[in-house]
Amino acid sequence: MYAKVPGACKLARVEEEILSAIKPSKKEKERAEEAARRAKSLVENALRDLGITGVNVTIEGSYAKDTWISGDLDLDLFILLPPSECLDVIKSGIVDRLAAKLSSMGLTIEKHYAQHPYLRVLVNDIWVEIVPGCAVPDPDKPVTAVDRTPFHRQYVISKMTPEMRDEARLLKSFMKGVGVYGAEIAIQGFSGYLVELLIIHYGCFRSVLEAAQSWRPPVVIDIENHYRDKRVLLKKFKDAAMIVVDPVDPDRNVAAAVSRQSLARFIVASLLYLNEPRKDFFYVPGAVEKPRPLPGKVLAVYGSRAGNTIVALFESPQKLPPDNLWGIAKRVLRAAIRLLEHWGFRILDAGAYASEEGRRFIVLVELESRTLPQLQLHLGPPAWNTSNAYRFIEKYRADETAVGPWITSNGRLAVARPRRYRDAIALLRDRMSEWLPSSAQGFTVSVATLPEAIDRLQGDELAWLLETGYKAPHWMKPRR
Repeated sequence: MYAKVPGACKLARVEEEILSAIKPSKKEKERAEEAARRAKSLVENALRDLGITGVNVTIEGSYAKDTWISGDLDLDLFILLPPSECLDVIKSGIVDRLAAKLSSMGLTIEKHYAQHPYLRVLVNDIWVEIVPGCAVPDPDKPVTAVDRTPFHRQYVISKMTPEMRDEARLLKSFMKGVGVYGAEIAIQGFSGYLVELLIIHYGCFRSVLEAAQSWRPPVVIDIENHYRDKRVLLKKFKDAAMIVVDPVDPDRNVAAAVSRQSLARFIVASLLYLNEPRKDFFYVPGAVEKPRPLPGKVLAVYGSRAGNTIVALFESPQKLPPDNLWGIAKRVLRAAIRLLEHWGFRILDAGAYASEEGRRFIVLVELESRTLPQLQLHLGPPAWNTSNAYRFIEKYRADETAVGPWITSNGRLAVARPRRYRDAIALLRDRMSEWLPSSAQGFTVSVATLPEAIDRLQGDELAWLLETGYKAPHWMKPRR
């Protein structure tokens, strides 16, 4: 284990090369600083013109903590309103009024939604998010979901050295590269703040990867030792794969979004990297982008599996926020899996992907076989359970569609019954009401095998299908 002392963690050559590629240059930092300064001034002037006073505009995001990656700037402006009137001001349409004002200044504006609306504004060719929140005095008493953010920034800045900020960049790049960076529902992985806390706790990038080799869910980390008894945390955050106590709000689990799959993926990637450090574990913005795959390439990767792979395409009549669309997609996926397994289909793999445009998603289920045998074994009671055995025999000896009943070698009664559904496509189409949640009402739905659906799929969907078809991620494969 590396000591938690600045400079004690030595970078491998690969890490030095990656850091040189992802650390923002002096020119890039100056450009970001100018955009932050101008955006803050524009927003403050706009608020003043709108007659909104008593607010504090703060600069947040990884830019403010200097843990951002070159080419992947995260720059936020928070409009912190007085707590007593915060929600009323937000509900009264401050975002819409601010959007109109900034638009009148000739700025490009996008409106987005989370817990409440927020804006994205293009300043000096850099997108800046403008988020309303409440200037709460204590981080453990937030009014909105974003109110702790300034406290998080202050904590990270107070704990991190310049060397540790570079270590955070490496860990973010690594997590992006192996597909576990981001707390949104699409990924269910590690947020930027969580990455920073891991560096603060373990000291450096490699120490986090080494520590991960001993992680077992639920992983528990309490940096400031708010809890003396680990059992309290396990009870408080029941079912969490990972528990990282928020240093500024002990009632919050910073790692609540991390799924068991993302945790496992990070542990395995860390194991492989420590044994064979390679650049392809990392994400470097601006690197050569892979071309969008053609349908033929996708089908070639699936090969004989394609006919046993079912794709359900959902198209919404209106654009939805990403988290909403992903939430629906994952609910549909879980329900489809339950239905298929209930009727005897064996699933090799399954997943969902929501399109970048916000209007459609696909659910993929790869089966051992799309079709099942005509008959299904149904075991009855033991022969010596005479009352139940008699009822079983009476029920099935008069059933002309069944084979049997007979007595098995271990003394149980058995019968072979015709399956109601032998084809997974027919099952999903026929019983659609059983696996579509109410949130998917109004969507256009089509269910088909991969070869039948392929021509209706878009570039980003094909790219996801290709990755899913390969199964093993690129970093898990041997170096060629």
